[in-house]
Amino acid sequence: MSFFDKVKASAGIGNAKVDTRINTPKVKQGGQVAGEIVIKGGSVEQPINSISISIETSVLVEQDDRKYRQDFQIQHVKVSDALTIAAKDEKVLPFSFALSYEIPMTIGKNDVWLDTVLDVPFALDPKDKDYIEVAGTEAAEKVLAAIRELGFTLKSAANLKSRQTKSGFVQEFEFYPGPDFKKHFTELELIFLSDTTGTTVYIEMDHKAKGLGGLLAQALDMDESRLSVRFEKRDSASVSEVARKLRDTLLKNVR
Repeated sequence: MSFFDKVKASAGIGNAKVDTRINTPKVKQGGQVAGEIVIKGGSVEQPINSISISIETSVLVEQDDRKYRQDFQIQHVKVSDALTIAAKDEKVLPFSFALSYEIPMTIGKNDVWLDTVLDVPFALDPKDKDYIEVAGTEAAEKVLAAIRELGFTLKSAANLKSRQTKSGFVQEFEFYPGPDFKKHFTELELIFLSDTTGTTVYIEMDHKAKGLGGLLAQALDMDESRLSVRFEKRDSASVSEVARKLRDTLLKNVR
């Protein structure tokens, strides 16, 4: 390996390439993500310190009256320790891991992607970016279906920063109320916090619209108690039964 080849590799010319192939492009929160990472050697032999996958989304940030999206890492998975890829060689590394329950549902503009990174010393790190589609837990999907059954329509789904979750992130849903609720409030906010045993739905009924980061998200950040309903994973309630439970909860708590 000539000195010139080493210099080119350190600049990313003739460097190793990485291609992540996902077998599960559609997955539920907490579900298994599986696939393989294909590494193709470049023009020279290269050591690789480690291979990792970051699961990322974007969050809405407001600063100086300006709103913008910022990339946000929710989960990090180490796929491989140190290895060496020979020139023109190819290695295939299978992977499988459980997706965090805090990964957002891919609704609206809330994308989720996997960033695969090869940590190559003294060189530009080869990367690959792959999008996945994320559905909610069974309980979360039932609640969303029940909300639609009650006549609510989705206004927005926003990814926001929060100090009250392990990932530092929450996804907030805002709905316009259905006919039976318009006289009580102008907007409904929901946040889903799921774990291995079920899903808790935090609820806020607002009487006026507001800016980025609704009352509910702010309340979670301040660690205040808010109206909530728990749905256990073992619960076999139908969408209609969930709708009745939510309807009763909302009507009992309207101001």
